[in-house]
Amino acid sequence: MPPETPRQAAPQRAEDPEPAEPPGTRRREYAPILDVIRVVAIIAVVAVHVIADHVSPDSPIAVLLLRSLLAVAVPAFVMMSGALNLDPAAMRHGTGAFLGRRLRRLVPATIVWTAVFVLASVLIAPAPLTGEDIVRGLLEASTFPHLYFLPLIIGLTVITPPLVGYLARSPRRAWGTGALAAAWASAVIAIGPLTAGLMDEPLAPIQLGALTYFLPYVGYYVLGRAAWVDPPRRRGTLIALVVIGAVMTAATVLAYASPWTQQPPGAVLLPTYVAPSVMVMALAWVILLLAAGRSWRVGERTQRRLRELGNATFGVFLAHFAVLLPLRAAGFPQDSALGLLLLVVVVTAVSFALVLLGRRVPVVREIL
Repeated sequence: MPPETPRQAAPQRAEDPEPAEPPGTRRREYAPILDVIRVVAIIAVVAVHVIADHVSPDSPIAVLLLRSLLAVAVPAFVMMSGALNLDPAAMRHGTGAFLGRRLRRLVPATIVWTAVFVLASVLIAPAPLTGEDIVRGLLEASTFPHLYFLPLIIGLTVITPPLVGYLARSPRRAWGTGALAAAWASAVIAIGPLTAGLMDEPLAPIQLGALTYFLPYVGYYVLGRAAWVDPPRRRGTLIALVVIGAVMTAATVLAYASPWTQQPPGAVLLPTYVAPSVMVMALAWVILLLAAGRSWRVGERTQRRLRELGNATFGVFLAHFAVLLPLRAAGFPQDSALGLLLLVVVVTAVSFALVLLGRRVPVVREIL
C-alpha cells in the first residue's frame, strides 16, 4: 500500500521518533486527491472480491463494465505508492531511515496476516492441505487471493532508493522509464499464454512468487511518480487519455465477455492487472485523475479525516476478507444485485471501523 500521508505539525509517537530535519530538505505538501483515490480504490477491491463468483462471460454488459472499471483499483494503489515513495522528500533522512520506516510496517503485517489466512485456508479448504501445499502457497504468494500484494509492495519498497536517485535527475525521465517497464511487463507476461497455444510446453520467462511478484508492477510504480510530478497539461493530451481510457475499457469488457480469452492463446487478453487492455485503461484513468486533482486543496479538518481514512486503507485491504468470509458463512444474501451491493457496503464499513479502532491500539496498529 502507499505510505501513510505525512501529518503537518503533528507530534511524533514516542516509540517511533522522527529524526531531525536535515538542512535543504522539504516535506511533501498534503495532496487530498491521493487519499481520495486510495479510499475509492479500496472500496473497489472489496467489490471485486464480493462479486468475483458472480461474474462470468455470460454476465450482463453492465456487470462486465463494472468489473472492468474495478480492475483499476490495484494499479491505482501501486501508482499512489510510486507517487509518494519516489519523491526525493521520502528519502530526506537517508536510505536506512526510509527502508526502516516502511519495512517496520510491512514485515510484521506480512507475518501476522499470512499466518491468519494460512489458518483460514486450512479451515475452509475443500480438501485437507498438506505441509507442501502451504509451503508452495507461501513461496508462490498464493496463500489467499489478496496476500500477493504484500510481497509485491515490499519488493517495490526495496528497489525504491536507487530509483529515487535516478528519477530525481529529470522529472520527465520517469515517463520513459515507467513506459518501458510497463511495456516489458506486458510482453513478458504475455509469453506464457501465447506459447501455451503454440507449443507443447509454454514458456514462462518469469515465475511470479514471493520474491518476484513486484517485477511486472514496476511500470505502474514509476508512472505513478511521472503522472504526479509531470502531469499532462495540454488539452489534446487529456482528451486523448479520455478516448484511450474509454476504448480500453470497452476492450476489457469484450475480453471478459469473449469465450476466446478462456483458453490459450486468447488468454493473453484475459483481464489481469498486467494484461494489455487493463494496463492501458488503468494508466489512462489514474493519470487523468491525478492531473485533474493535483492542485485541489482542502481545509485542515477535512485533511485530518482524509488522512485517517487513507492511512486505514492498508489495514482494510488486509482485513476485509476476515469480515467477508464470516458474513458469507452466515448466509448473507448474495442472490441479487442489491444483496451484493449491500454486502460491499457492510464489508467496507465494518472493515474501516475495525481498522480505525485497531490503529488506536499501540500493538495492533503495527499490523494495520
